[in-house]
Amino acid sequence: MTYFPAYTCRGHQRGIALLGILLMLTLLIALAHEITLSFRSQLVRTQSLQQKDQARWYALAGESLAIKTLVQSFEDEPDVSHLGQYWATDNASFPLEGGQVSGSIKDAQSCFNINALAKAVESDDKQQEQMEQQKHSEGVVFTALLENLDIPEWESEQITMSTSNWVSTKDVNEGENDDYYLALPLPYLTGKTLMRDISEWRAVAGVSKAVANKVMPYLCALPVTKLSVNVNTIPDDQPELLAALFTNSLSVDEALSILEERPDNGWESMAEFYSQSLLSGLSSTAIDKHLTIVSNYFEMSATASFGTSEAGLKSLLARAKAKSSKKNQLTVIRRKFGGV
Repeated sequence: MTYFPAYTCRGHQRGIALLGILLMLTLLIALAHEITLSFRSQLVRTQSLQQKDQARWYALAGESLAIKTLVQSFEDEPDVSHLGQYWATDNASFPLEGGQVSGSIKDAQSCFNINALAKAVESDDKQQEQMEQQKHSEGVVFTALLENLDIPEWESEQITMSTSNWVSTKDVNEGENDDYYLALPLPYLTGKTLMRDISEWRAVAGVSKAVANKVMPYLCALPVTKLSVNVNTIPDDQPELLAALFTNSLSVDEALSILEERPDNGWESMAEFYSQSLLSGLSSTAIDKHLTIVSNYFEMSATASFGTSEAGLKSLLARAKAKSSKKNQLTVIRRKFGGV
């Protein structure tokens, strides 16, 4: 009986040791579980980033394919651009390993170049006067377009003036400055430079959400201040633009009739375009400088997928000048990646 306490003490120590071992084992299991979860999370994140990168590369591959398609069209028909060429195919889709890429090409000269409203700064008074007359005519075209889209005349003229002020390096006239924008609840300044993307137009004074939704499909932002619209690629459902180019000397219904009767391969020359009875007597220097049958700017839109990731890409492509040694080659002016 005298040995029982010793046995009890040893058993108690063994119990404590066992509890310590179980506690350590529990901690090790919890630590191993946490490490496993962290590794799995990092692995999933890495795979997601890799898939996103691959989707972006597929989108860039779509851009390269678009360039090759356009170059082939230039070589086949160097002096005319129309909706019957290969590049005008909508929503072309190509399967790739682990994903696909789809997209379309739009003629960036089938719309009104908002930067054509920019006022140039010239040192010579005569050149400045000529430039003012030119910009005024383009402003008249833009105002006519807004009116054709059911925007009141006074509002159209105000928006035209505000837009010209936004893209010009100096104020269009005295009193037209940044005071309006600085007085807004969230103040900002005008761009005082050419717009990079047509979405910037939403910030111009007078451009409400309703106006933007109605007008933006007719607009584009090119890195030049020239207005040159391709009559072969104006969408059939946008006769308002064609009528505005003639400063409404041509009615919207007449413009619609012209677009509906447009040849599948477009007009081969401006003379053929003007030979239509509805355009009899409407040709003039002021109008002709805004019209063309060959385009030098195109916008490519691509959507690419790889695994569970998707990527969107919009690229503005510029054609080399006719006198350049790289005639018919294309340069990427800008890229915009975004979600699908």
